[in-house]
Amino acid sequence: MVQHLKLPGNMAINKVDLTVSQIINDLNTGLTWFKKDDLGYGSIETKYGASAAQIMAIRKHPALKDAETTITIFNIIDDTKNQKTEGSTSIRSNNTVAESMVSLVSEQTTVANTETLATTDASDIFANL
Repeated sequence: MVQHLKLPGNMAINKVDLTVSQIINDLNTGLTWFKKDDLGYGSIETKYGASAAQIMAIRKHPALKDAETTITIFNIIDDTKNQKTEGSTSIRSNNTVAESMVSLVSEQTTVANTETLATTDASDIFANL
């Protein structure tokens, strides 16, 4: 929480209340302490408009003394590919395989009249296919 305090004259003070859990949460979401160390997530120095000297003072708090930035790295493993089992090998050669041409000739049956078709057993109709 930021509070603007007015001092006599032209000086103003911004009072920022920070909690230890807030700072630790910031570090756990990838914020670094200093802007110069920003990993692309931002820094506590930038987020709170603090100077490097102020950040060094904040870091001296006993609960924040050893607190450091934590980032999450996602490692994508493609488990959809077939996995080779131990000891199996795959050999590919450039040898040409000759394929023989096979000619299939189907017999044609003509049914002369539909009455014969109706009395013919289904197995007889498909026997010549």
